[in-house]
Amino acid sequence: MAYIGDKLKDFARTMPEKTALRCGPDIWTWRELIEEVEAAERTISRLSPQGGRVALLLPESAAMLICFFACARTGRIAMVMDPDWPEDQLETVLKAARPDLRIDADSYAPHDSQALPQPDSNYSSGDTAPREGDLFYCGFTSGSTGTPKGYVRDHGSWLRSFELGNREFGIDPADRIVLAGQLTHSLHLYGAVCGLARGQEVSLAARFDPRSILSSLVTAETGAVLYATPTQLHFISEAARRSGPLNNVVRVLASGAKWQDSDRAALEGVFPNADLIEFYGASETSFITLSNSANTVPQGSVGKAPAGVQIAIGDPDAPLPDCEAGEIWVKSTLLFSGYLTGDEPQTRWKNDWLSFGDHGFLDANGYLFLTGRANRMVVTSGLNVYPEEVEAVLMAHPQVAAAVVAGLEDPVRGQRLEAAVQLTEPLAGAEKSLLHHCRTRLASGKVPRRIHFYRELPLTAGGKPDIQRVMADLSGSGPSV
Repeated sequence: MAYIGDKLKDFARTMPEKTALRCGPDIWTWRELIEEVEAAERTISRLSPQGGRVALLLPESAAMLICFFACARTGRIAMVMDPDWPEDQLETVLKAARPDLRIDADSYAPHDSQALPQPDSNYSSGDTAPREGDLFYCGFTSGSTGTPKGYVRDHGSWLRSFELGNREFGIDPADRIVLAGQLTHSLHLYGAVCGLARGQEVSLAARFDPRSILSSLVTAETGAVLYATPTQLHFISEAARRSGPLNNVVRVLASGAKWQDSDRAALEGVFPNADLIEFYGASETSFITLSNSANTVPQGSVGKAPAGVQIAIGDPDAPLPDCEAGEIWVKSTLLFSGYLTGDEPQTRWKNDWLSFGDHGFLDANGYLFLTGRANRMVVTSGLNVYPEEVEAVLMAHPQVAAAVVAGLEDPVRGQRLEAAVQLTEPLAGAEKSLLHHCRTRLASGKVPRRIHFYRELPLTAGGKPDIQRVMADLSGSGPSV
């Protein structure tokens, strides 16, 4: 019976001294990795019931990954929480989640055989092997209220997504997997777990630092596969242009936002041998569409649905015609099992179809184009505006590194559009120049009323612009510089 992490012991037996995991200067062989995972398993089994909830509040990525596997392999639900949440937010989530066990930095540290309290040597948990339908992972993502909601996955949904990735991406088991961000972001956690489940060497980032990530890529003995968000790839590309192209990067997998064509073109120059793969999906859905360097994808599209995934626009029972935008519905065997905590009004089921708030359209050839997310929609002077559309226009300017567009309360318009922008370099008359750029590409009602300039836009742990923090800034005075 297959489950997440079921092959770790086999890898430790067949290649015990080969490197399994890197995190900064620390290295784990397969033997060392399974020893730490099993030590965590013994304690987790003793202190929580099978099927129970284990809150992981671990700032150190390797410790989090070790405990994640320990939970999965013993039939617990690993609740991956961000230790950087504000204290009141953390307490709200913990109260709703009701974990059976909490593991934080005070109770666990990697490379310490006594990190967790150890049971007696004769201890036997009596746990049975997990089944594919058992829940094993609870991740958290902001809902329409801004309070994190906990979505849950069963083993089978991720195992099937591993199979799809193996089929579609053609990743060599000898390649090193490099993660650009923290494991509280589902993209990076997925890449790390999938890599180790395949017996690959995985390199974690203690924090997002383009230079250290480039170092992990360049030192890979065979090929390197990079998982990153488009925002992270922009900054990695900037750093790589200064250090020169990396020929051993063979795959770049991007998700989390629309990959701008200009950034994709720049990355082709710094990773000349890499297949650049974009996949669109959500925490609740896994893969919905894919595109890669080998396919001619229309500009602005996020690609086509892979085999086994179906897309409908508007209503799965009576889909809208080609090129007409509406709510995106998806049907596949990769979907999530529901919310363990919180709720999201935009997430709805209709028989086996799932909608999660994104809007878009399909062209005549089945390519998907995104138009925005329902819960980010701004109504200004009676006009419905998706901030993503305005952000894409700003990001198309060659001197814009990152952009966030928000709707702020306005006594006349209901809401007014304002933007926060990080530049790649100084731009004379920046606000005037960017407003002109927008006016030539957008309807007048979609042009921001004001643009704020940041030296560095705040990022989430996953490396995407932190929309909630930016909106809070813009609602006040904002750090415009």
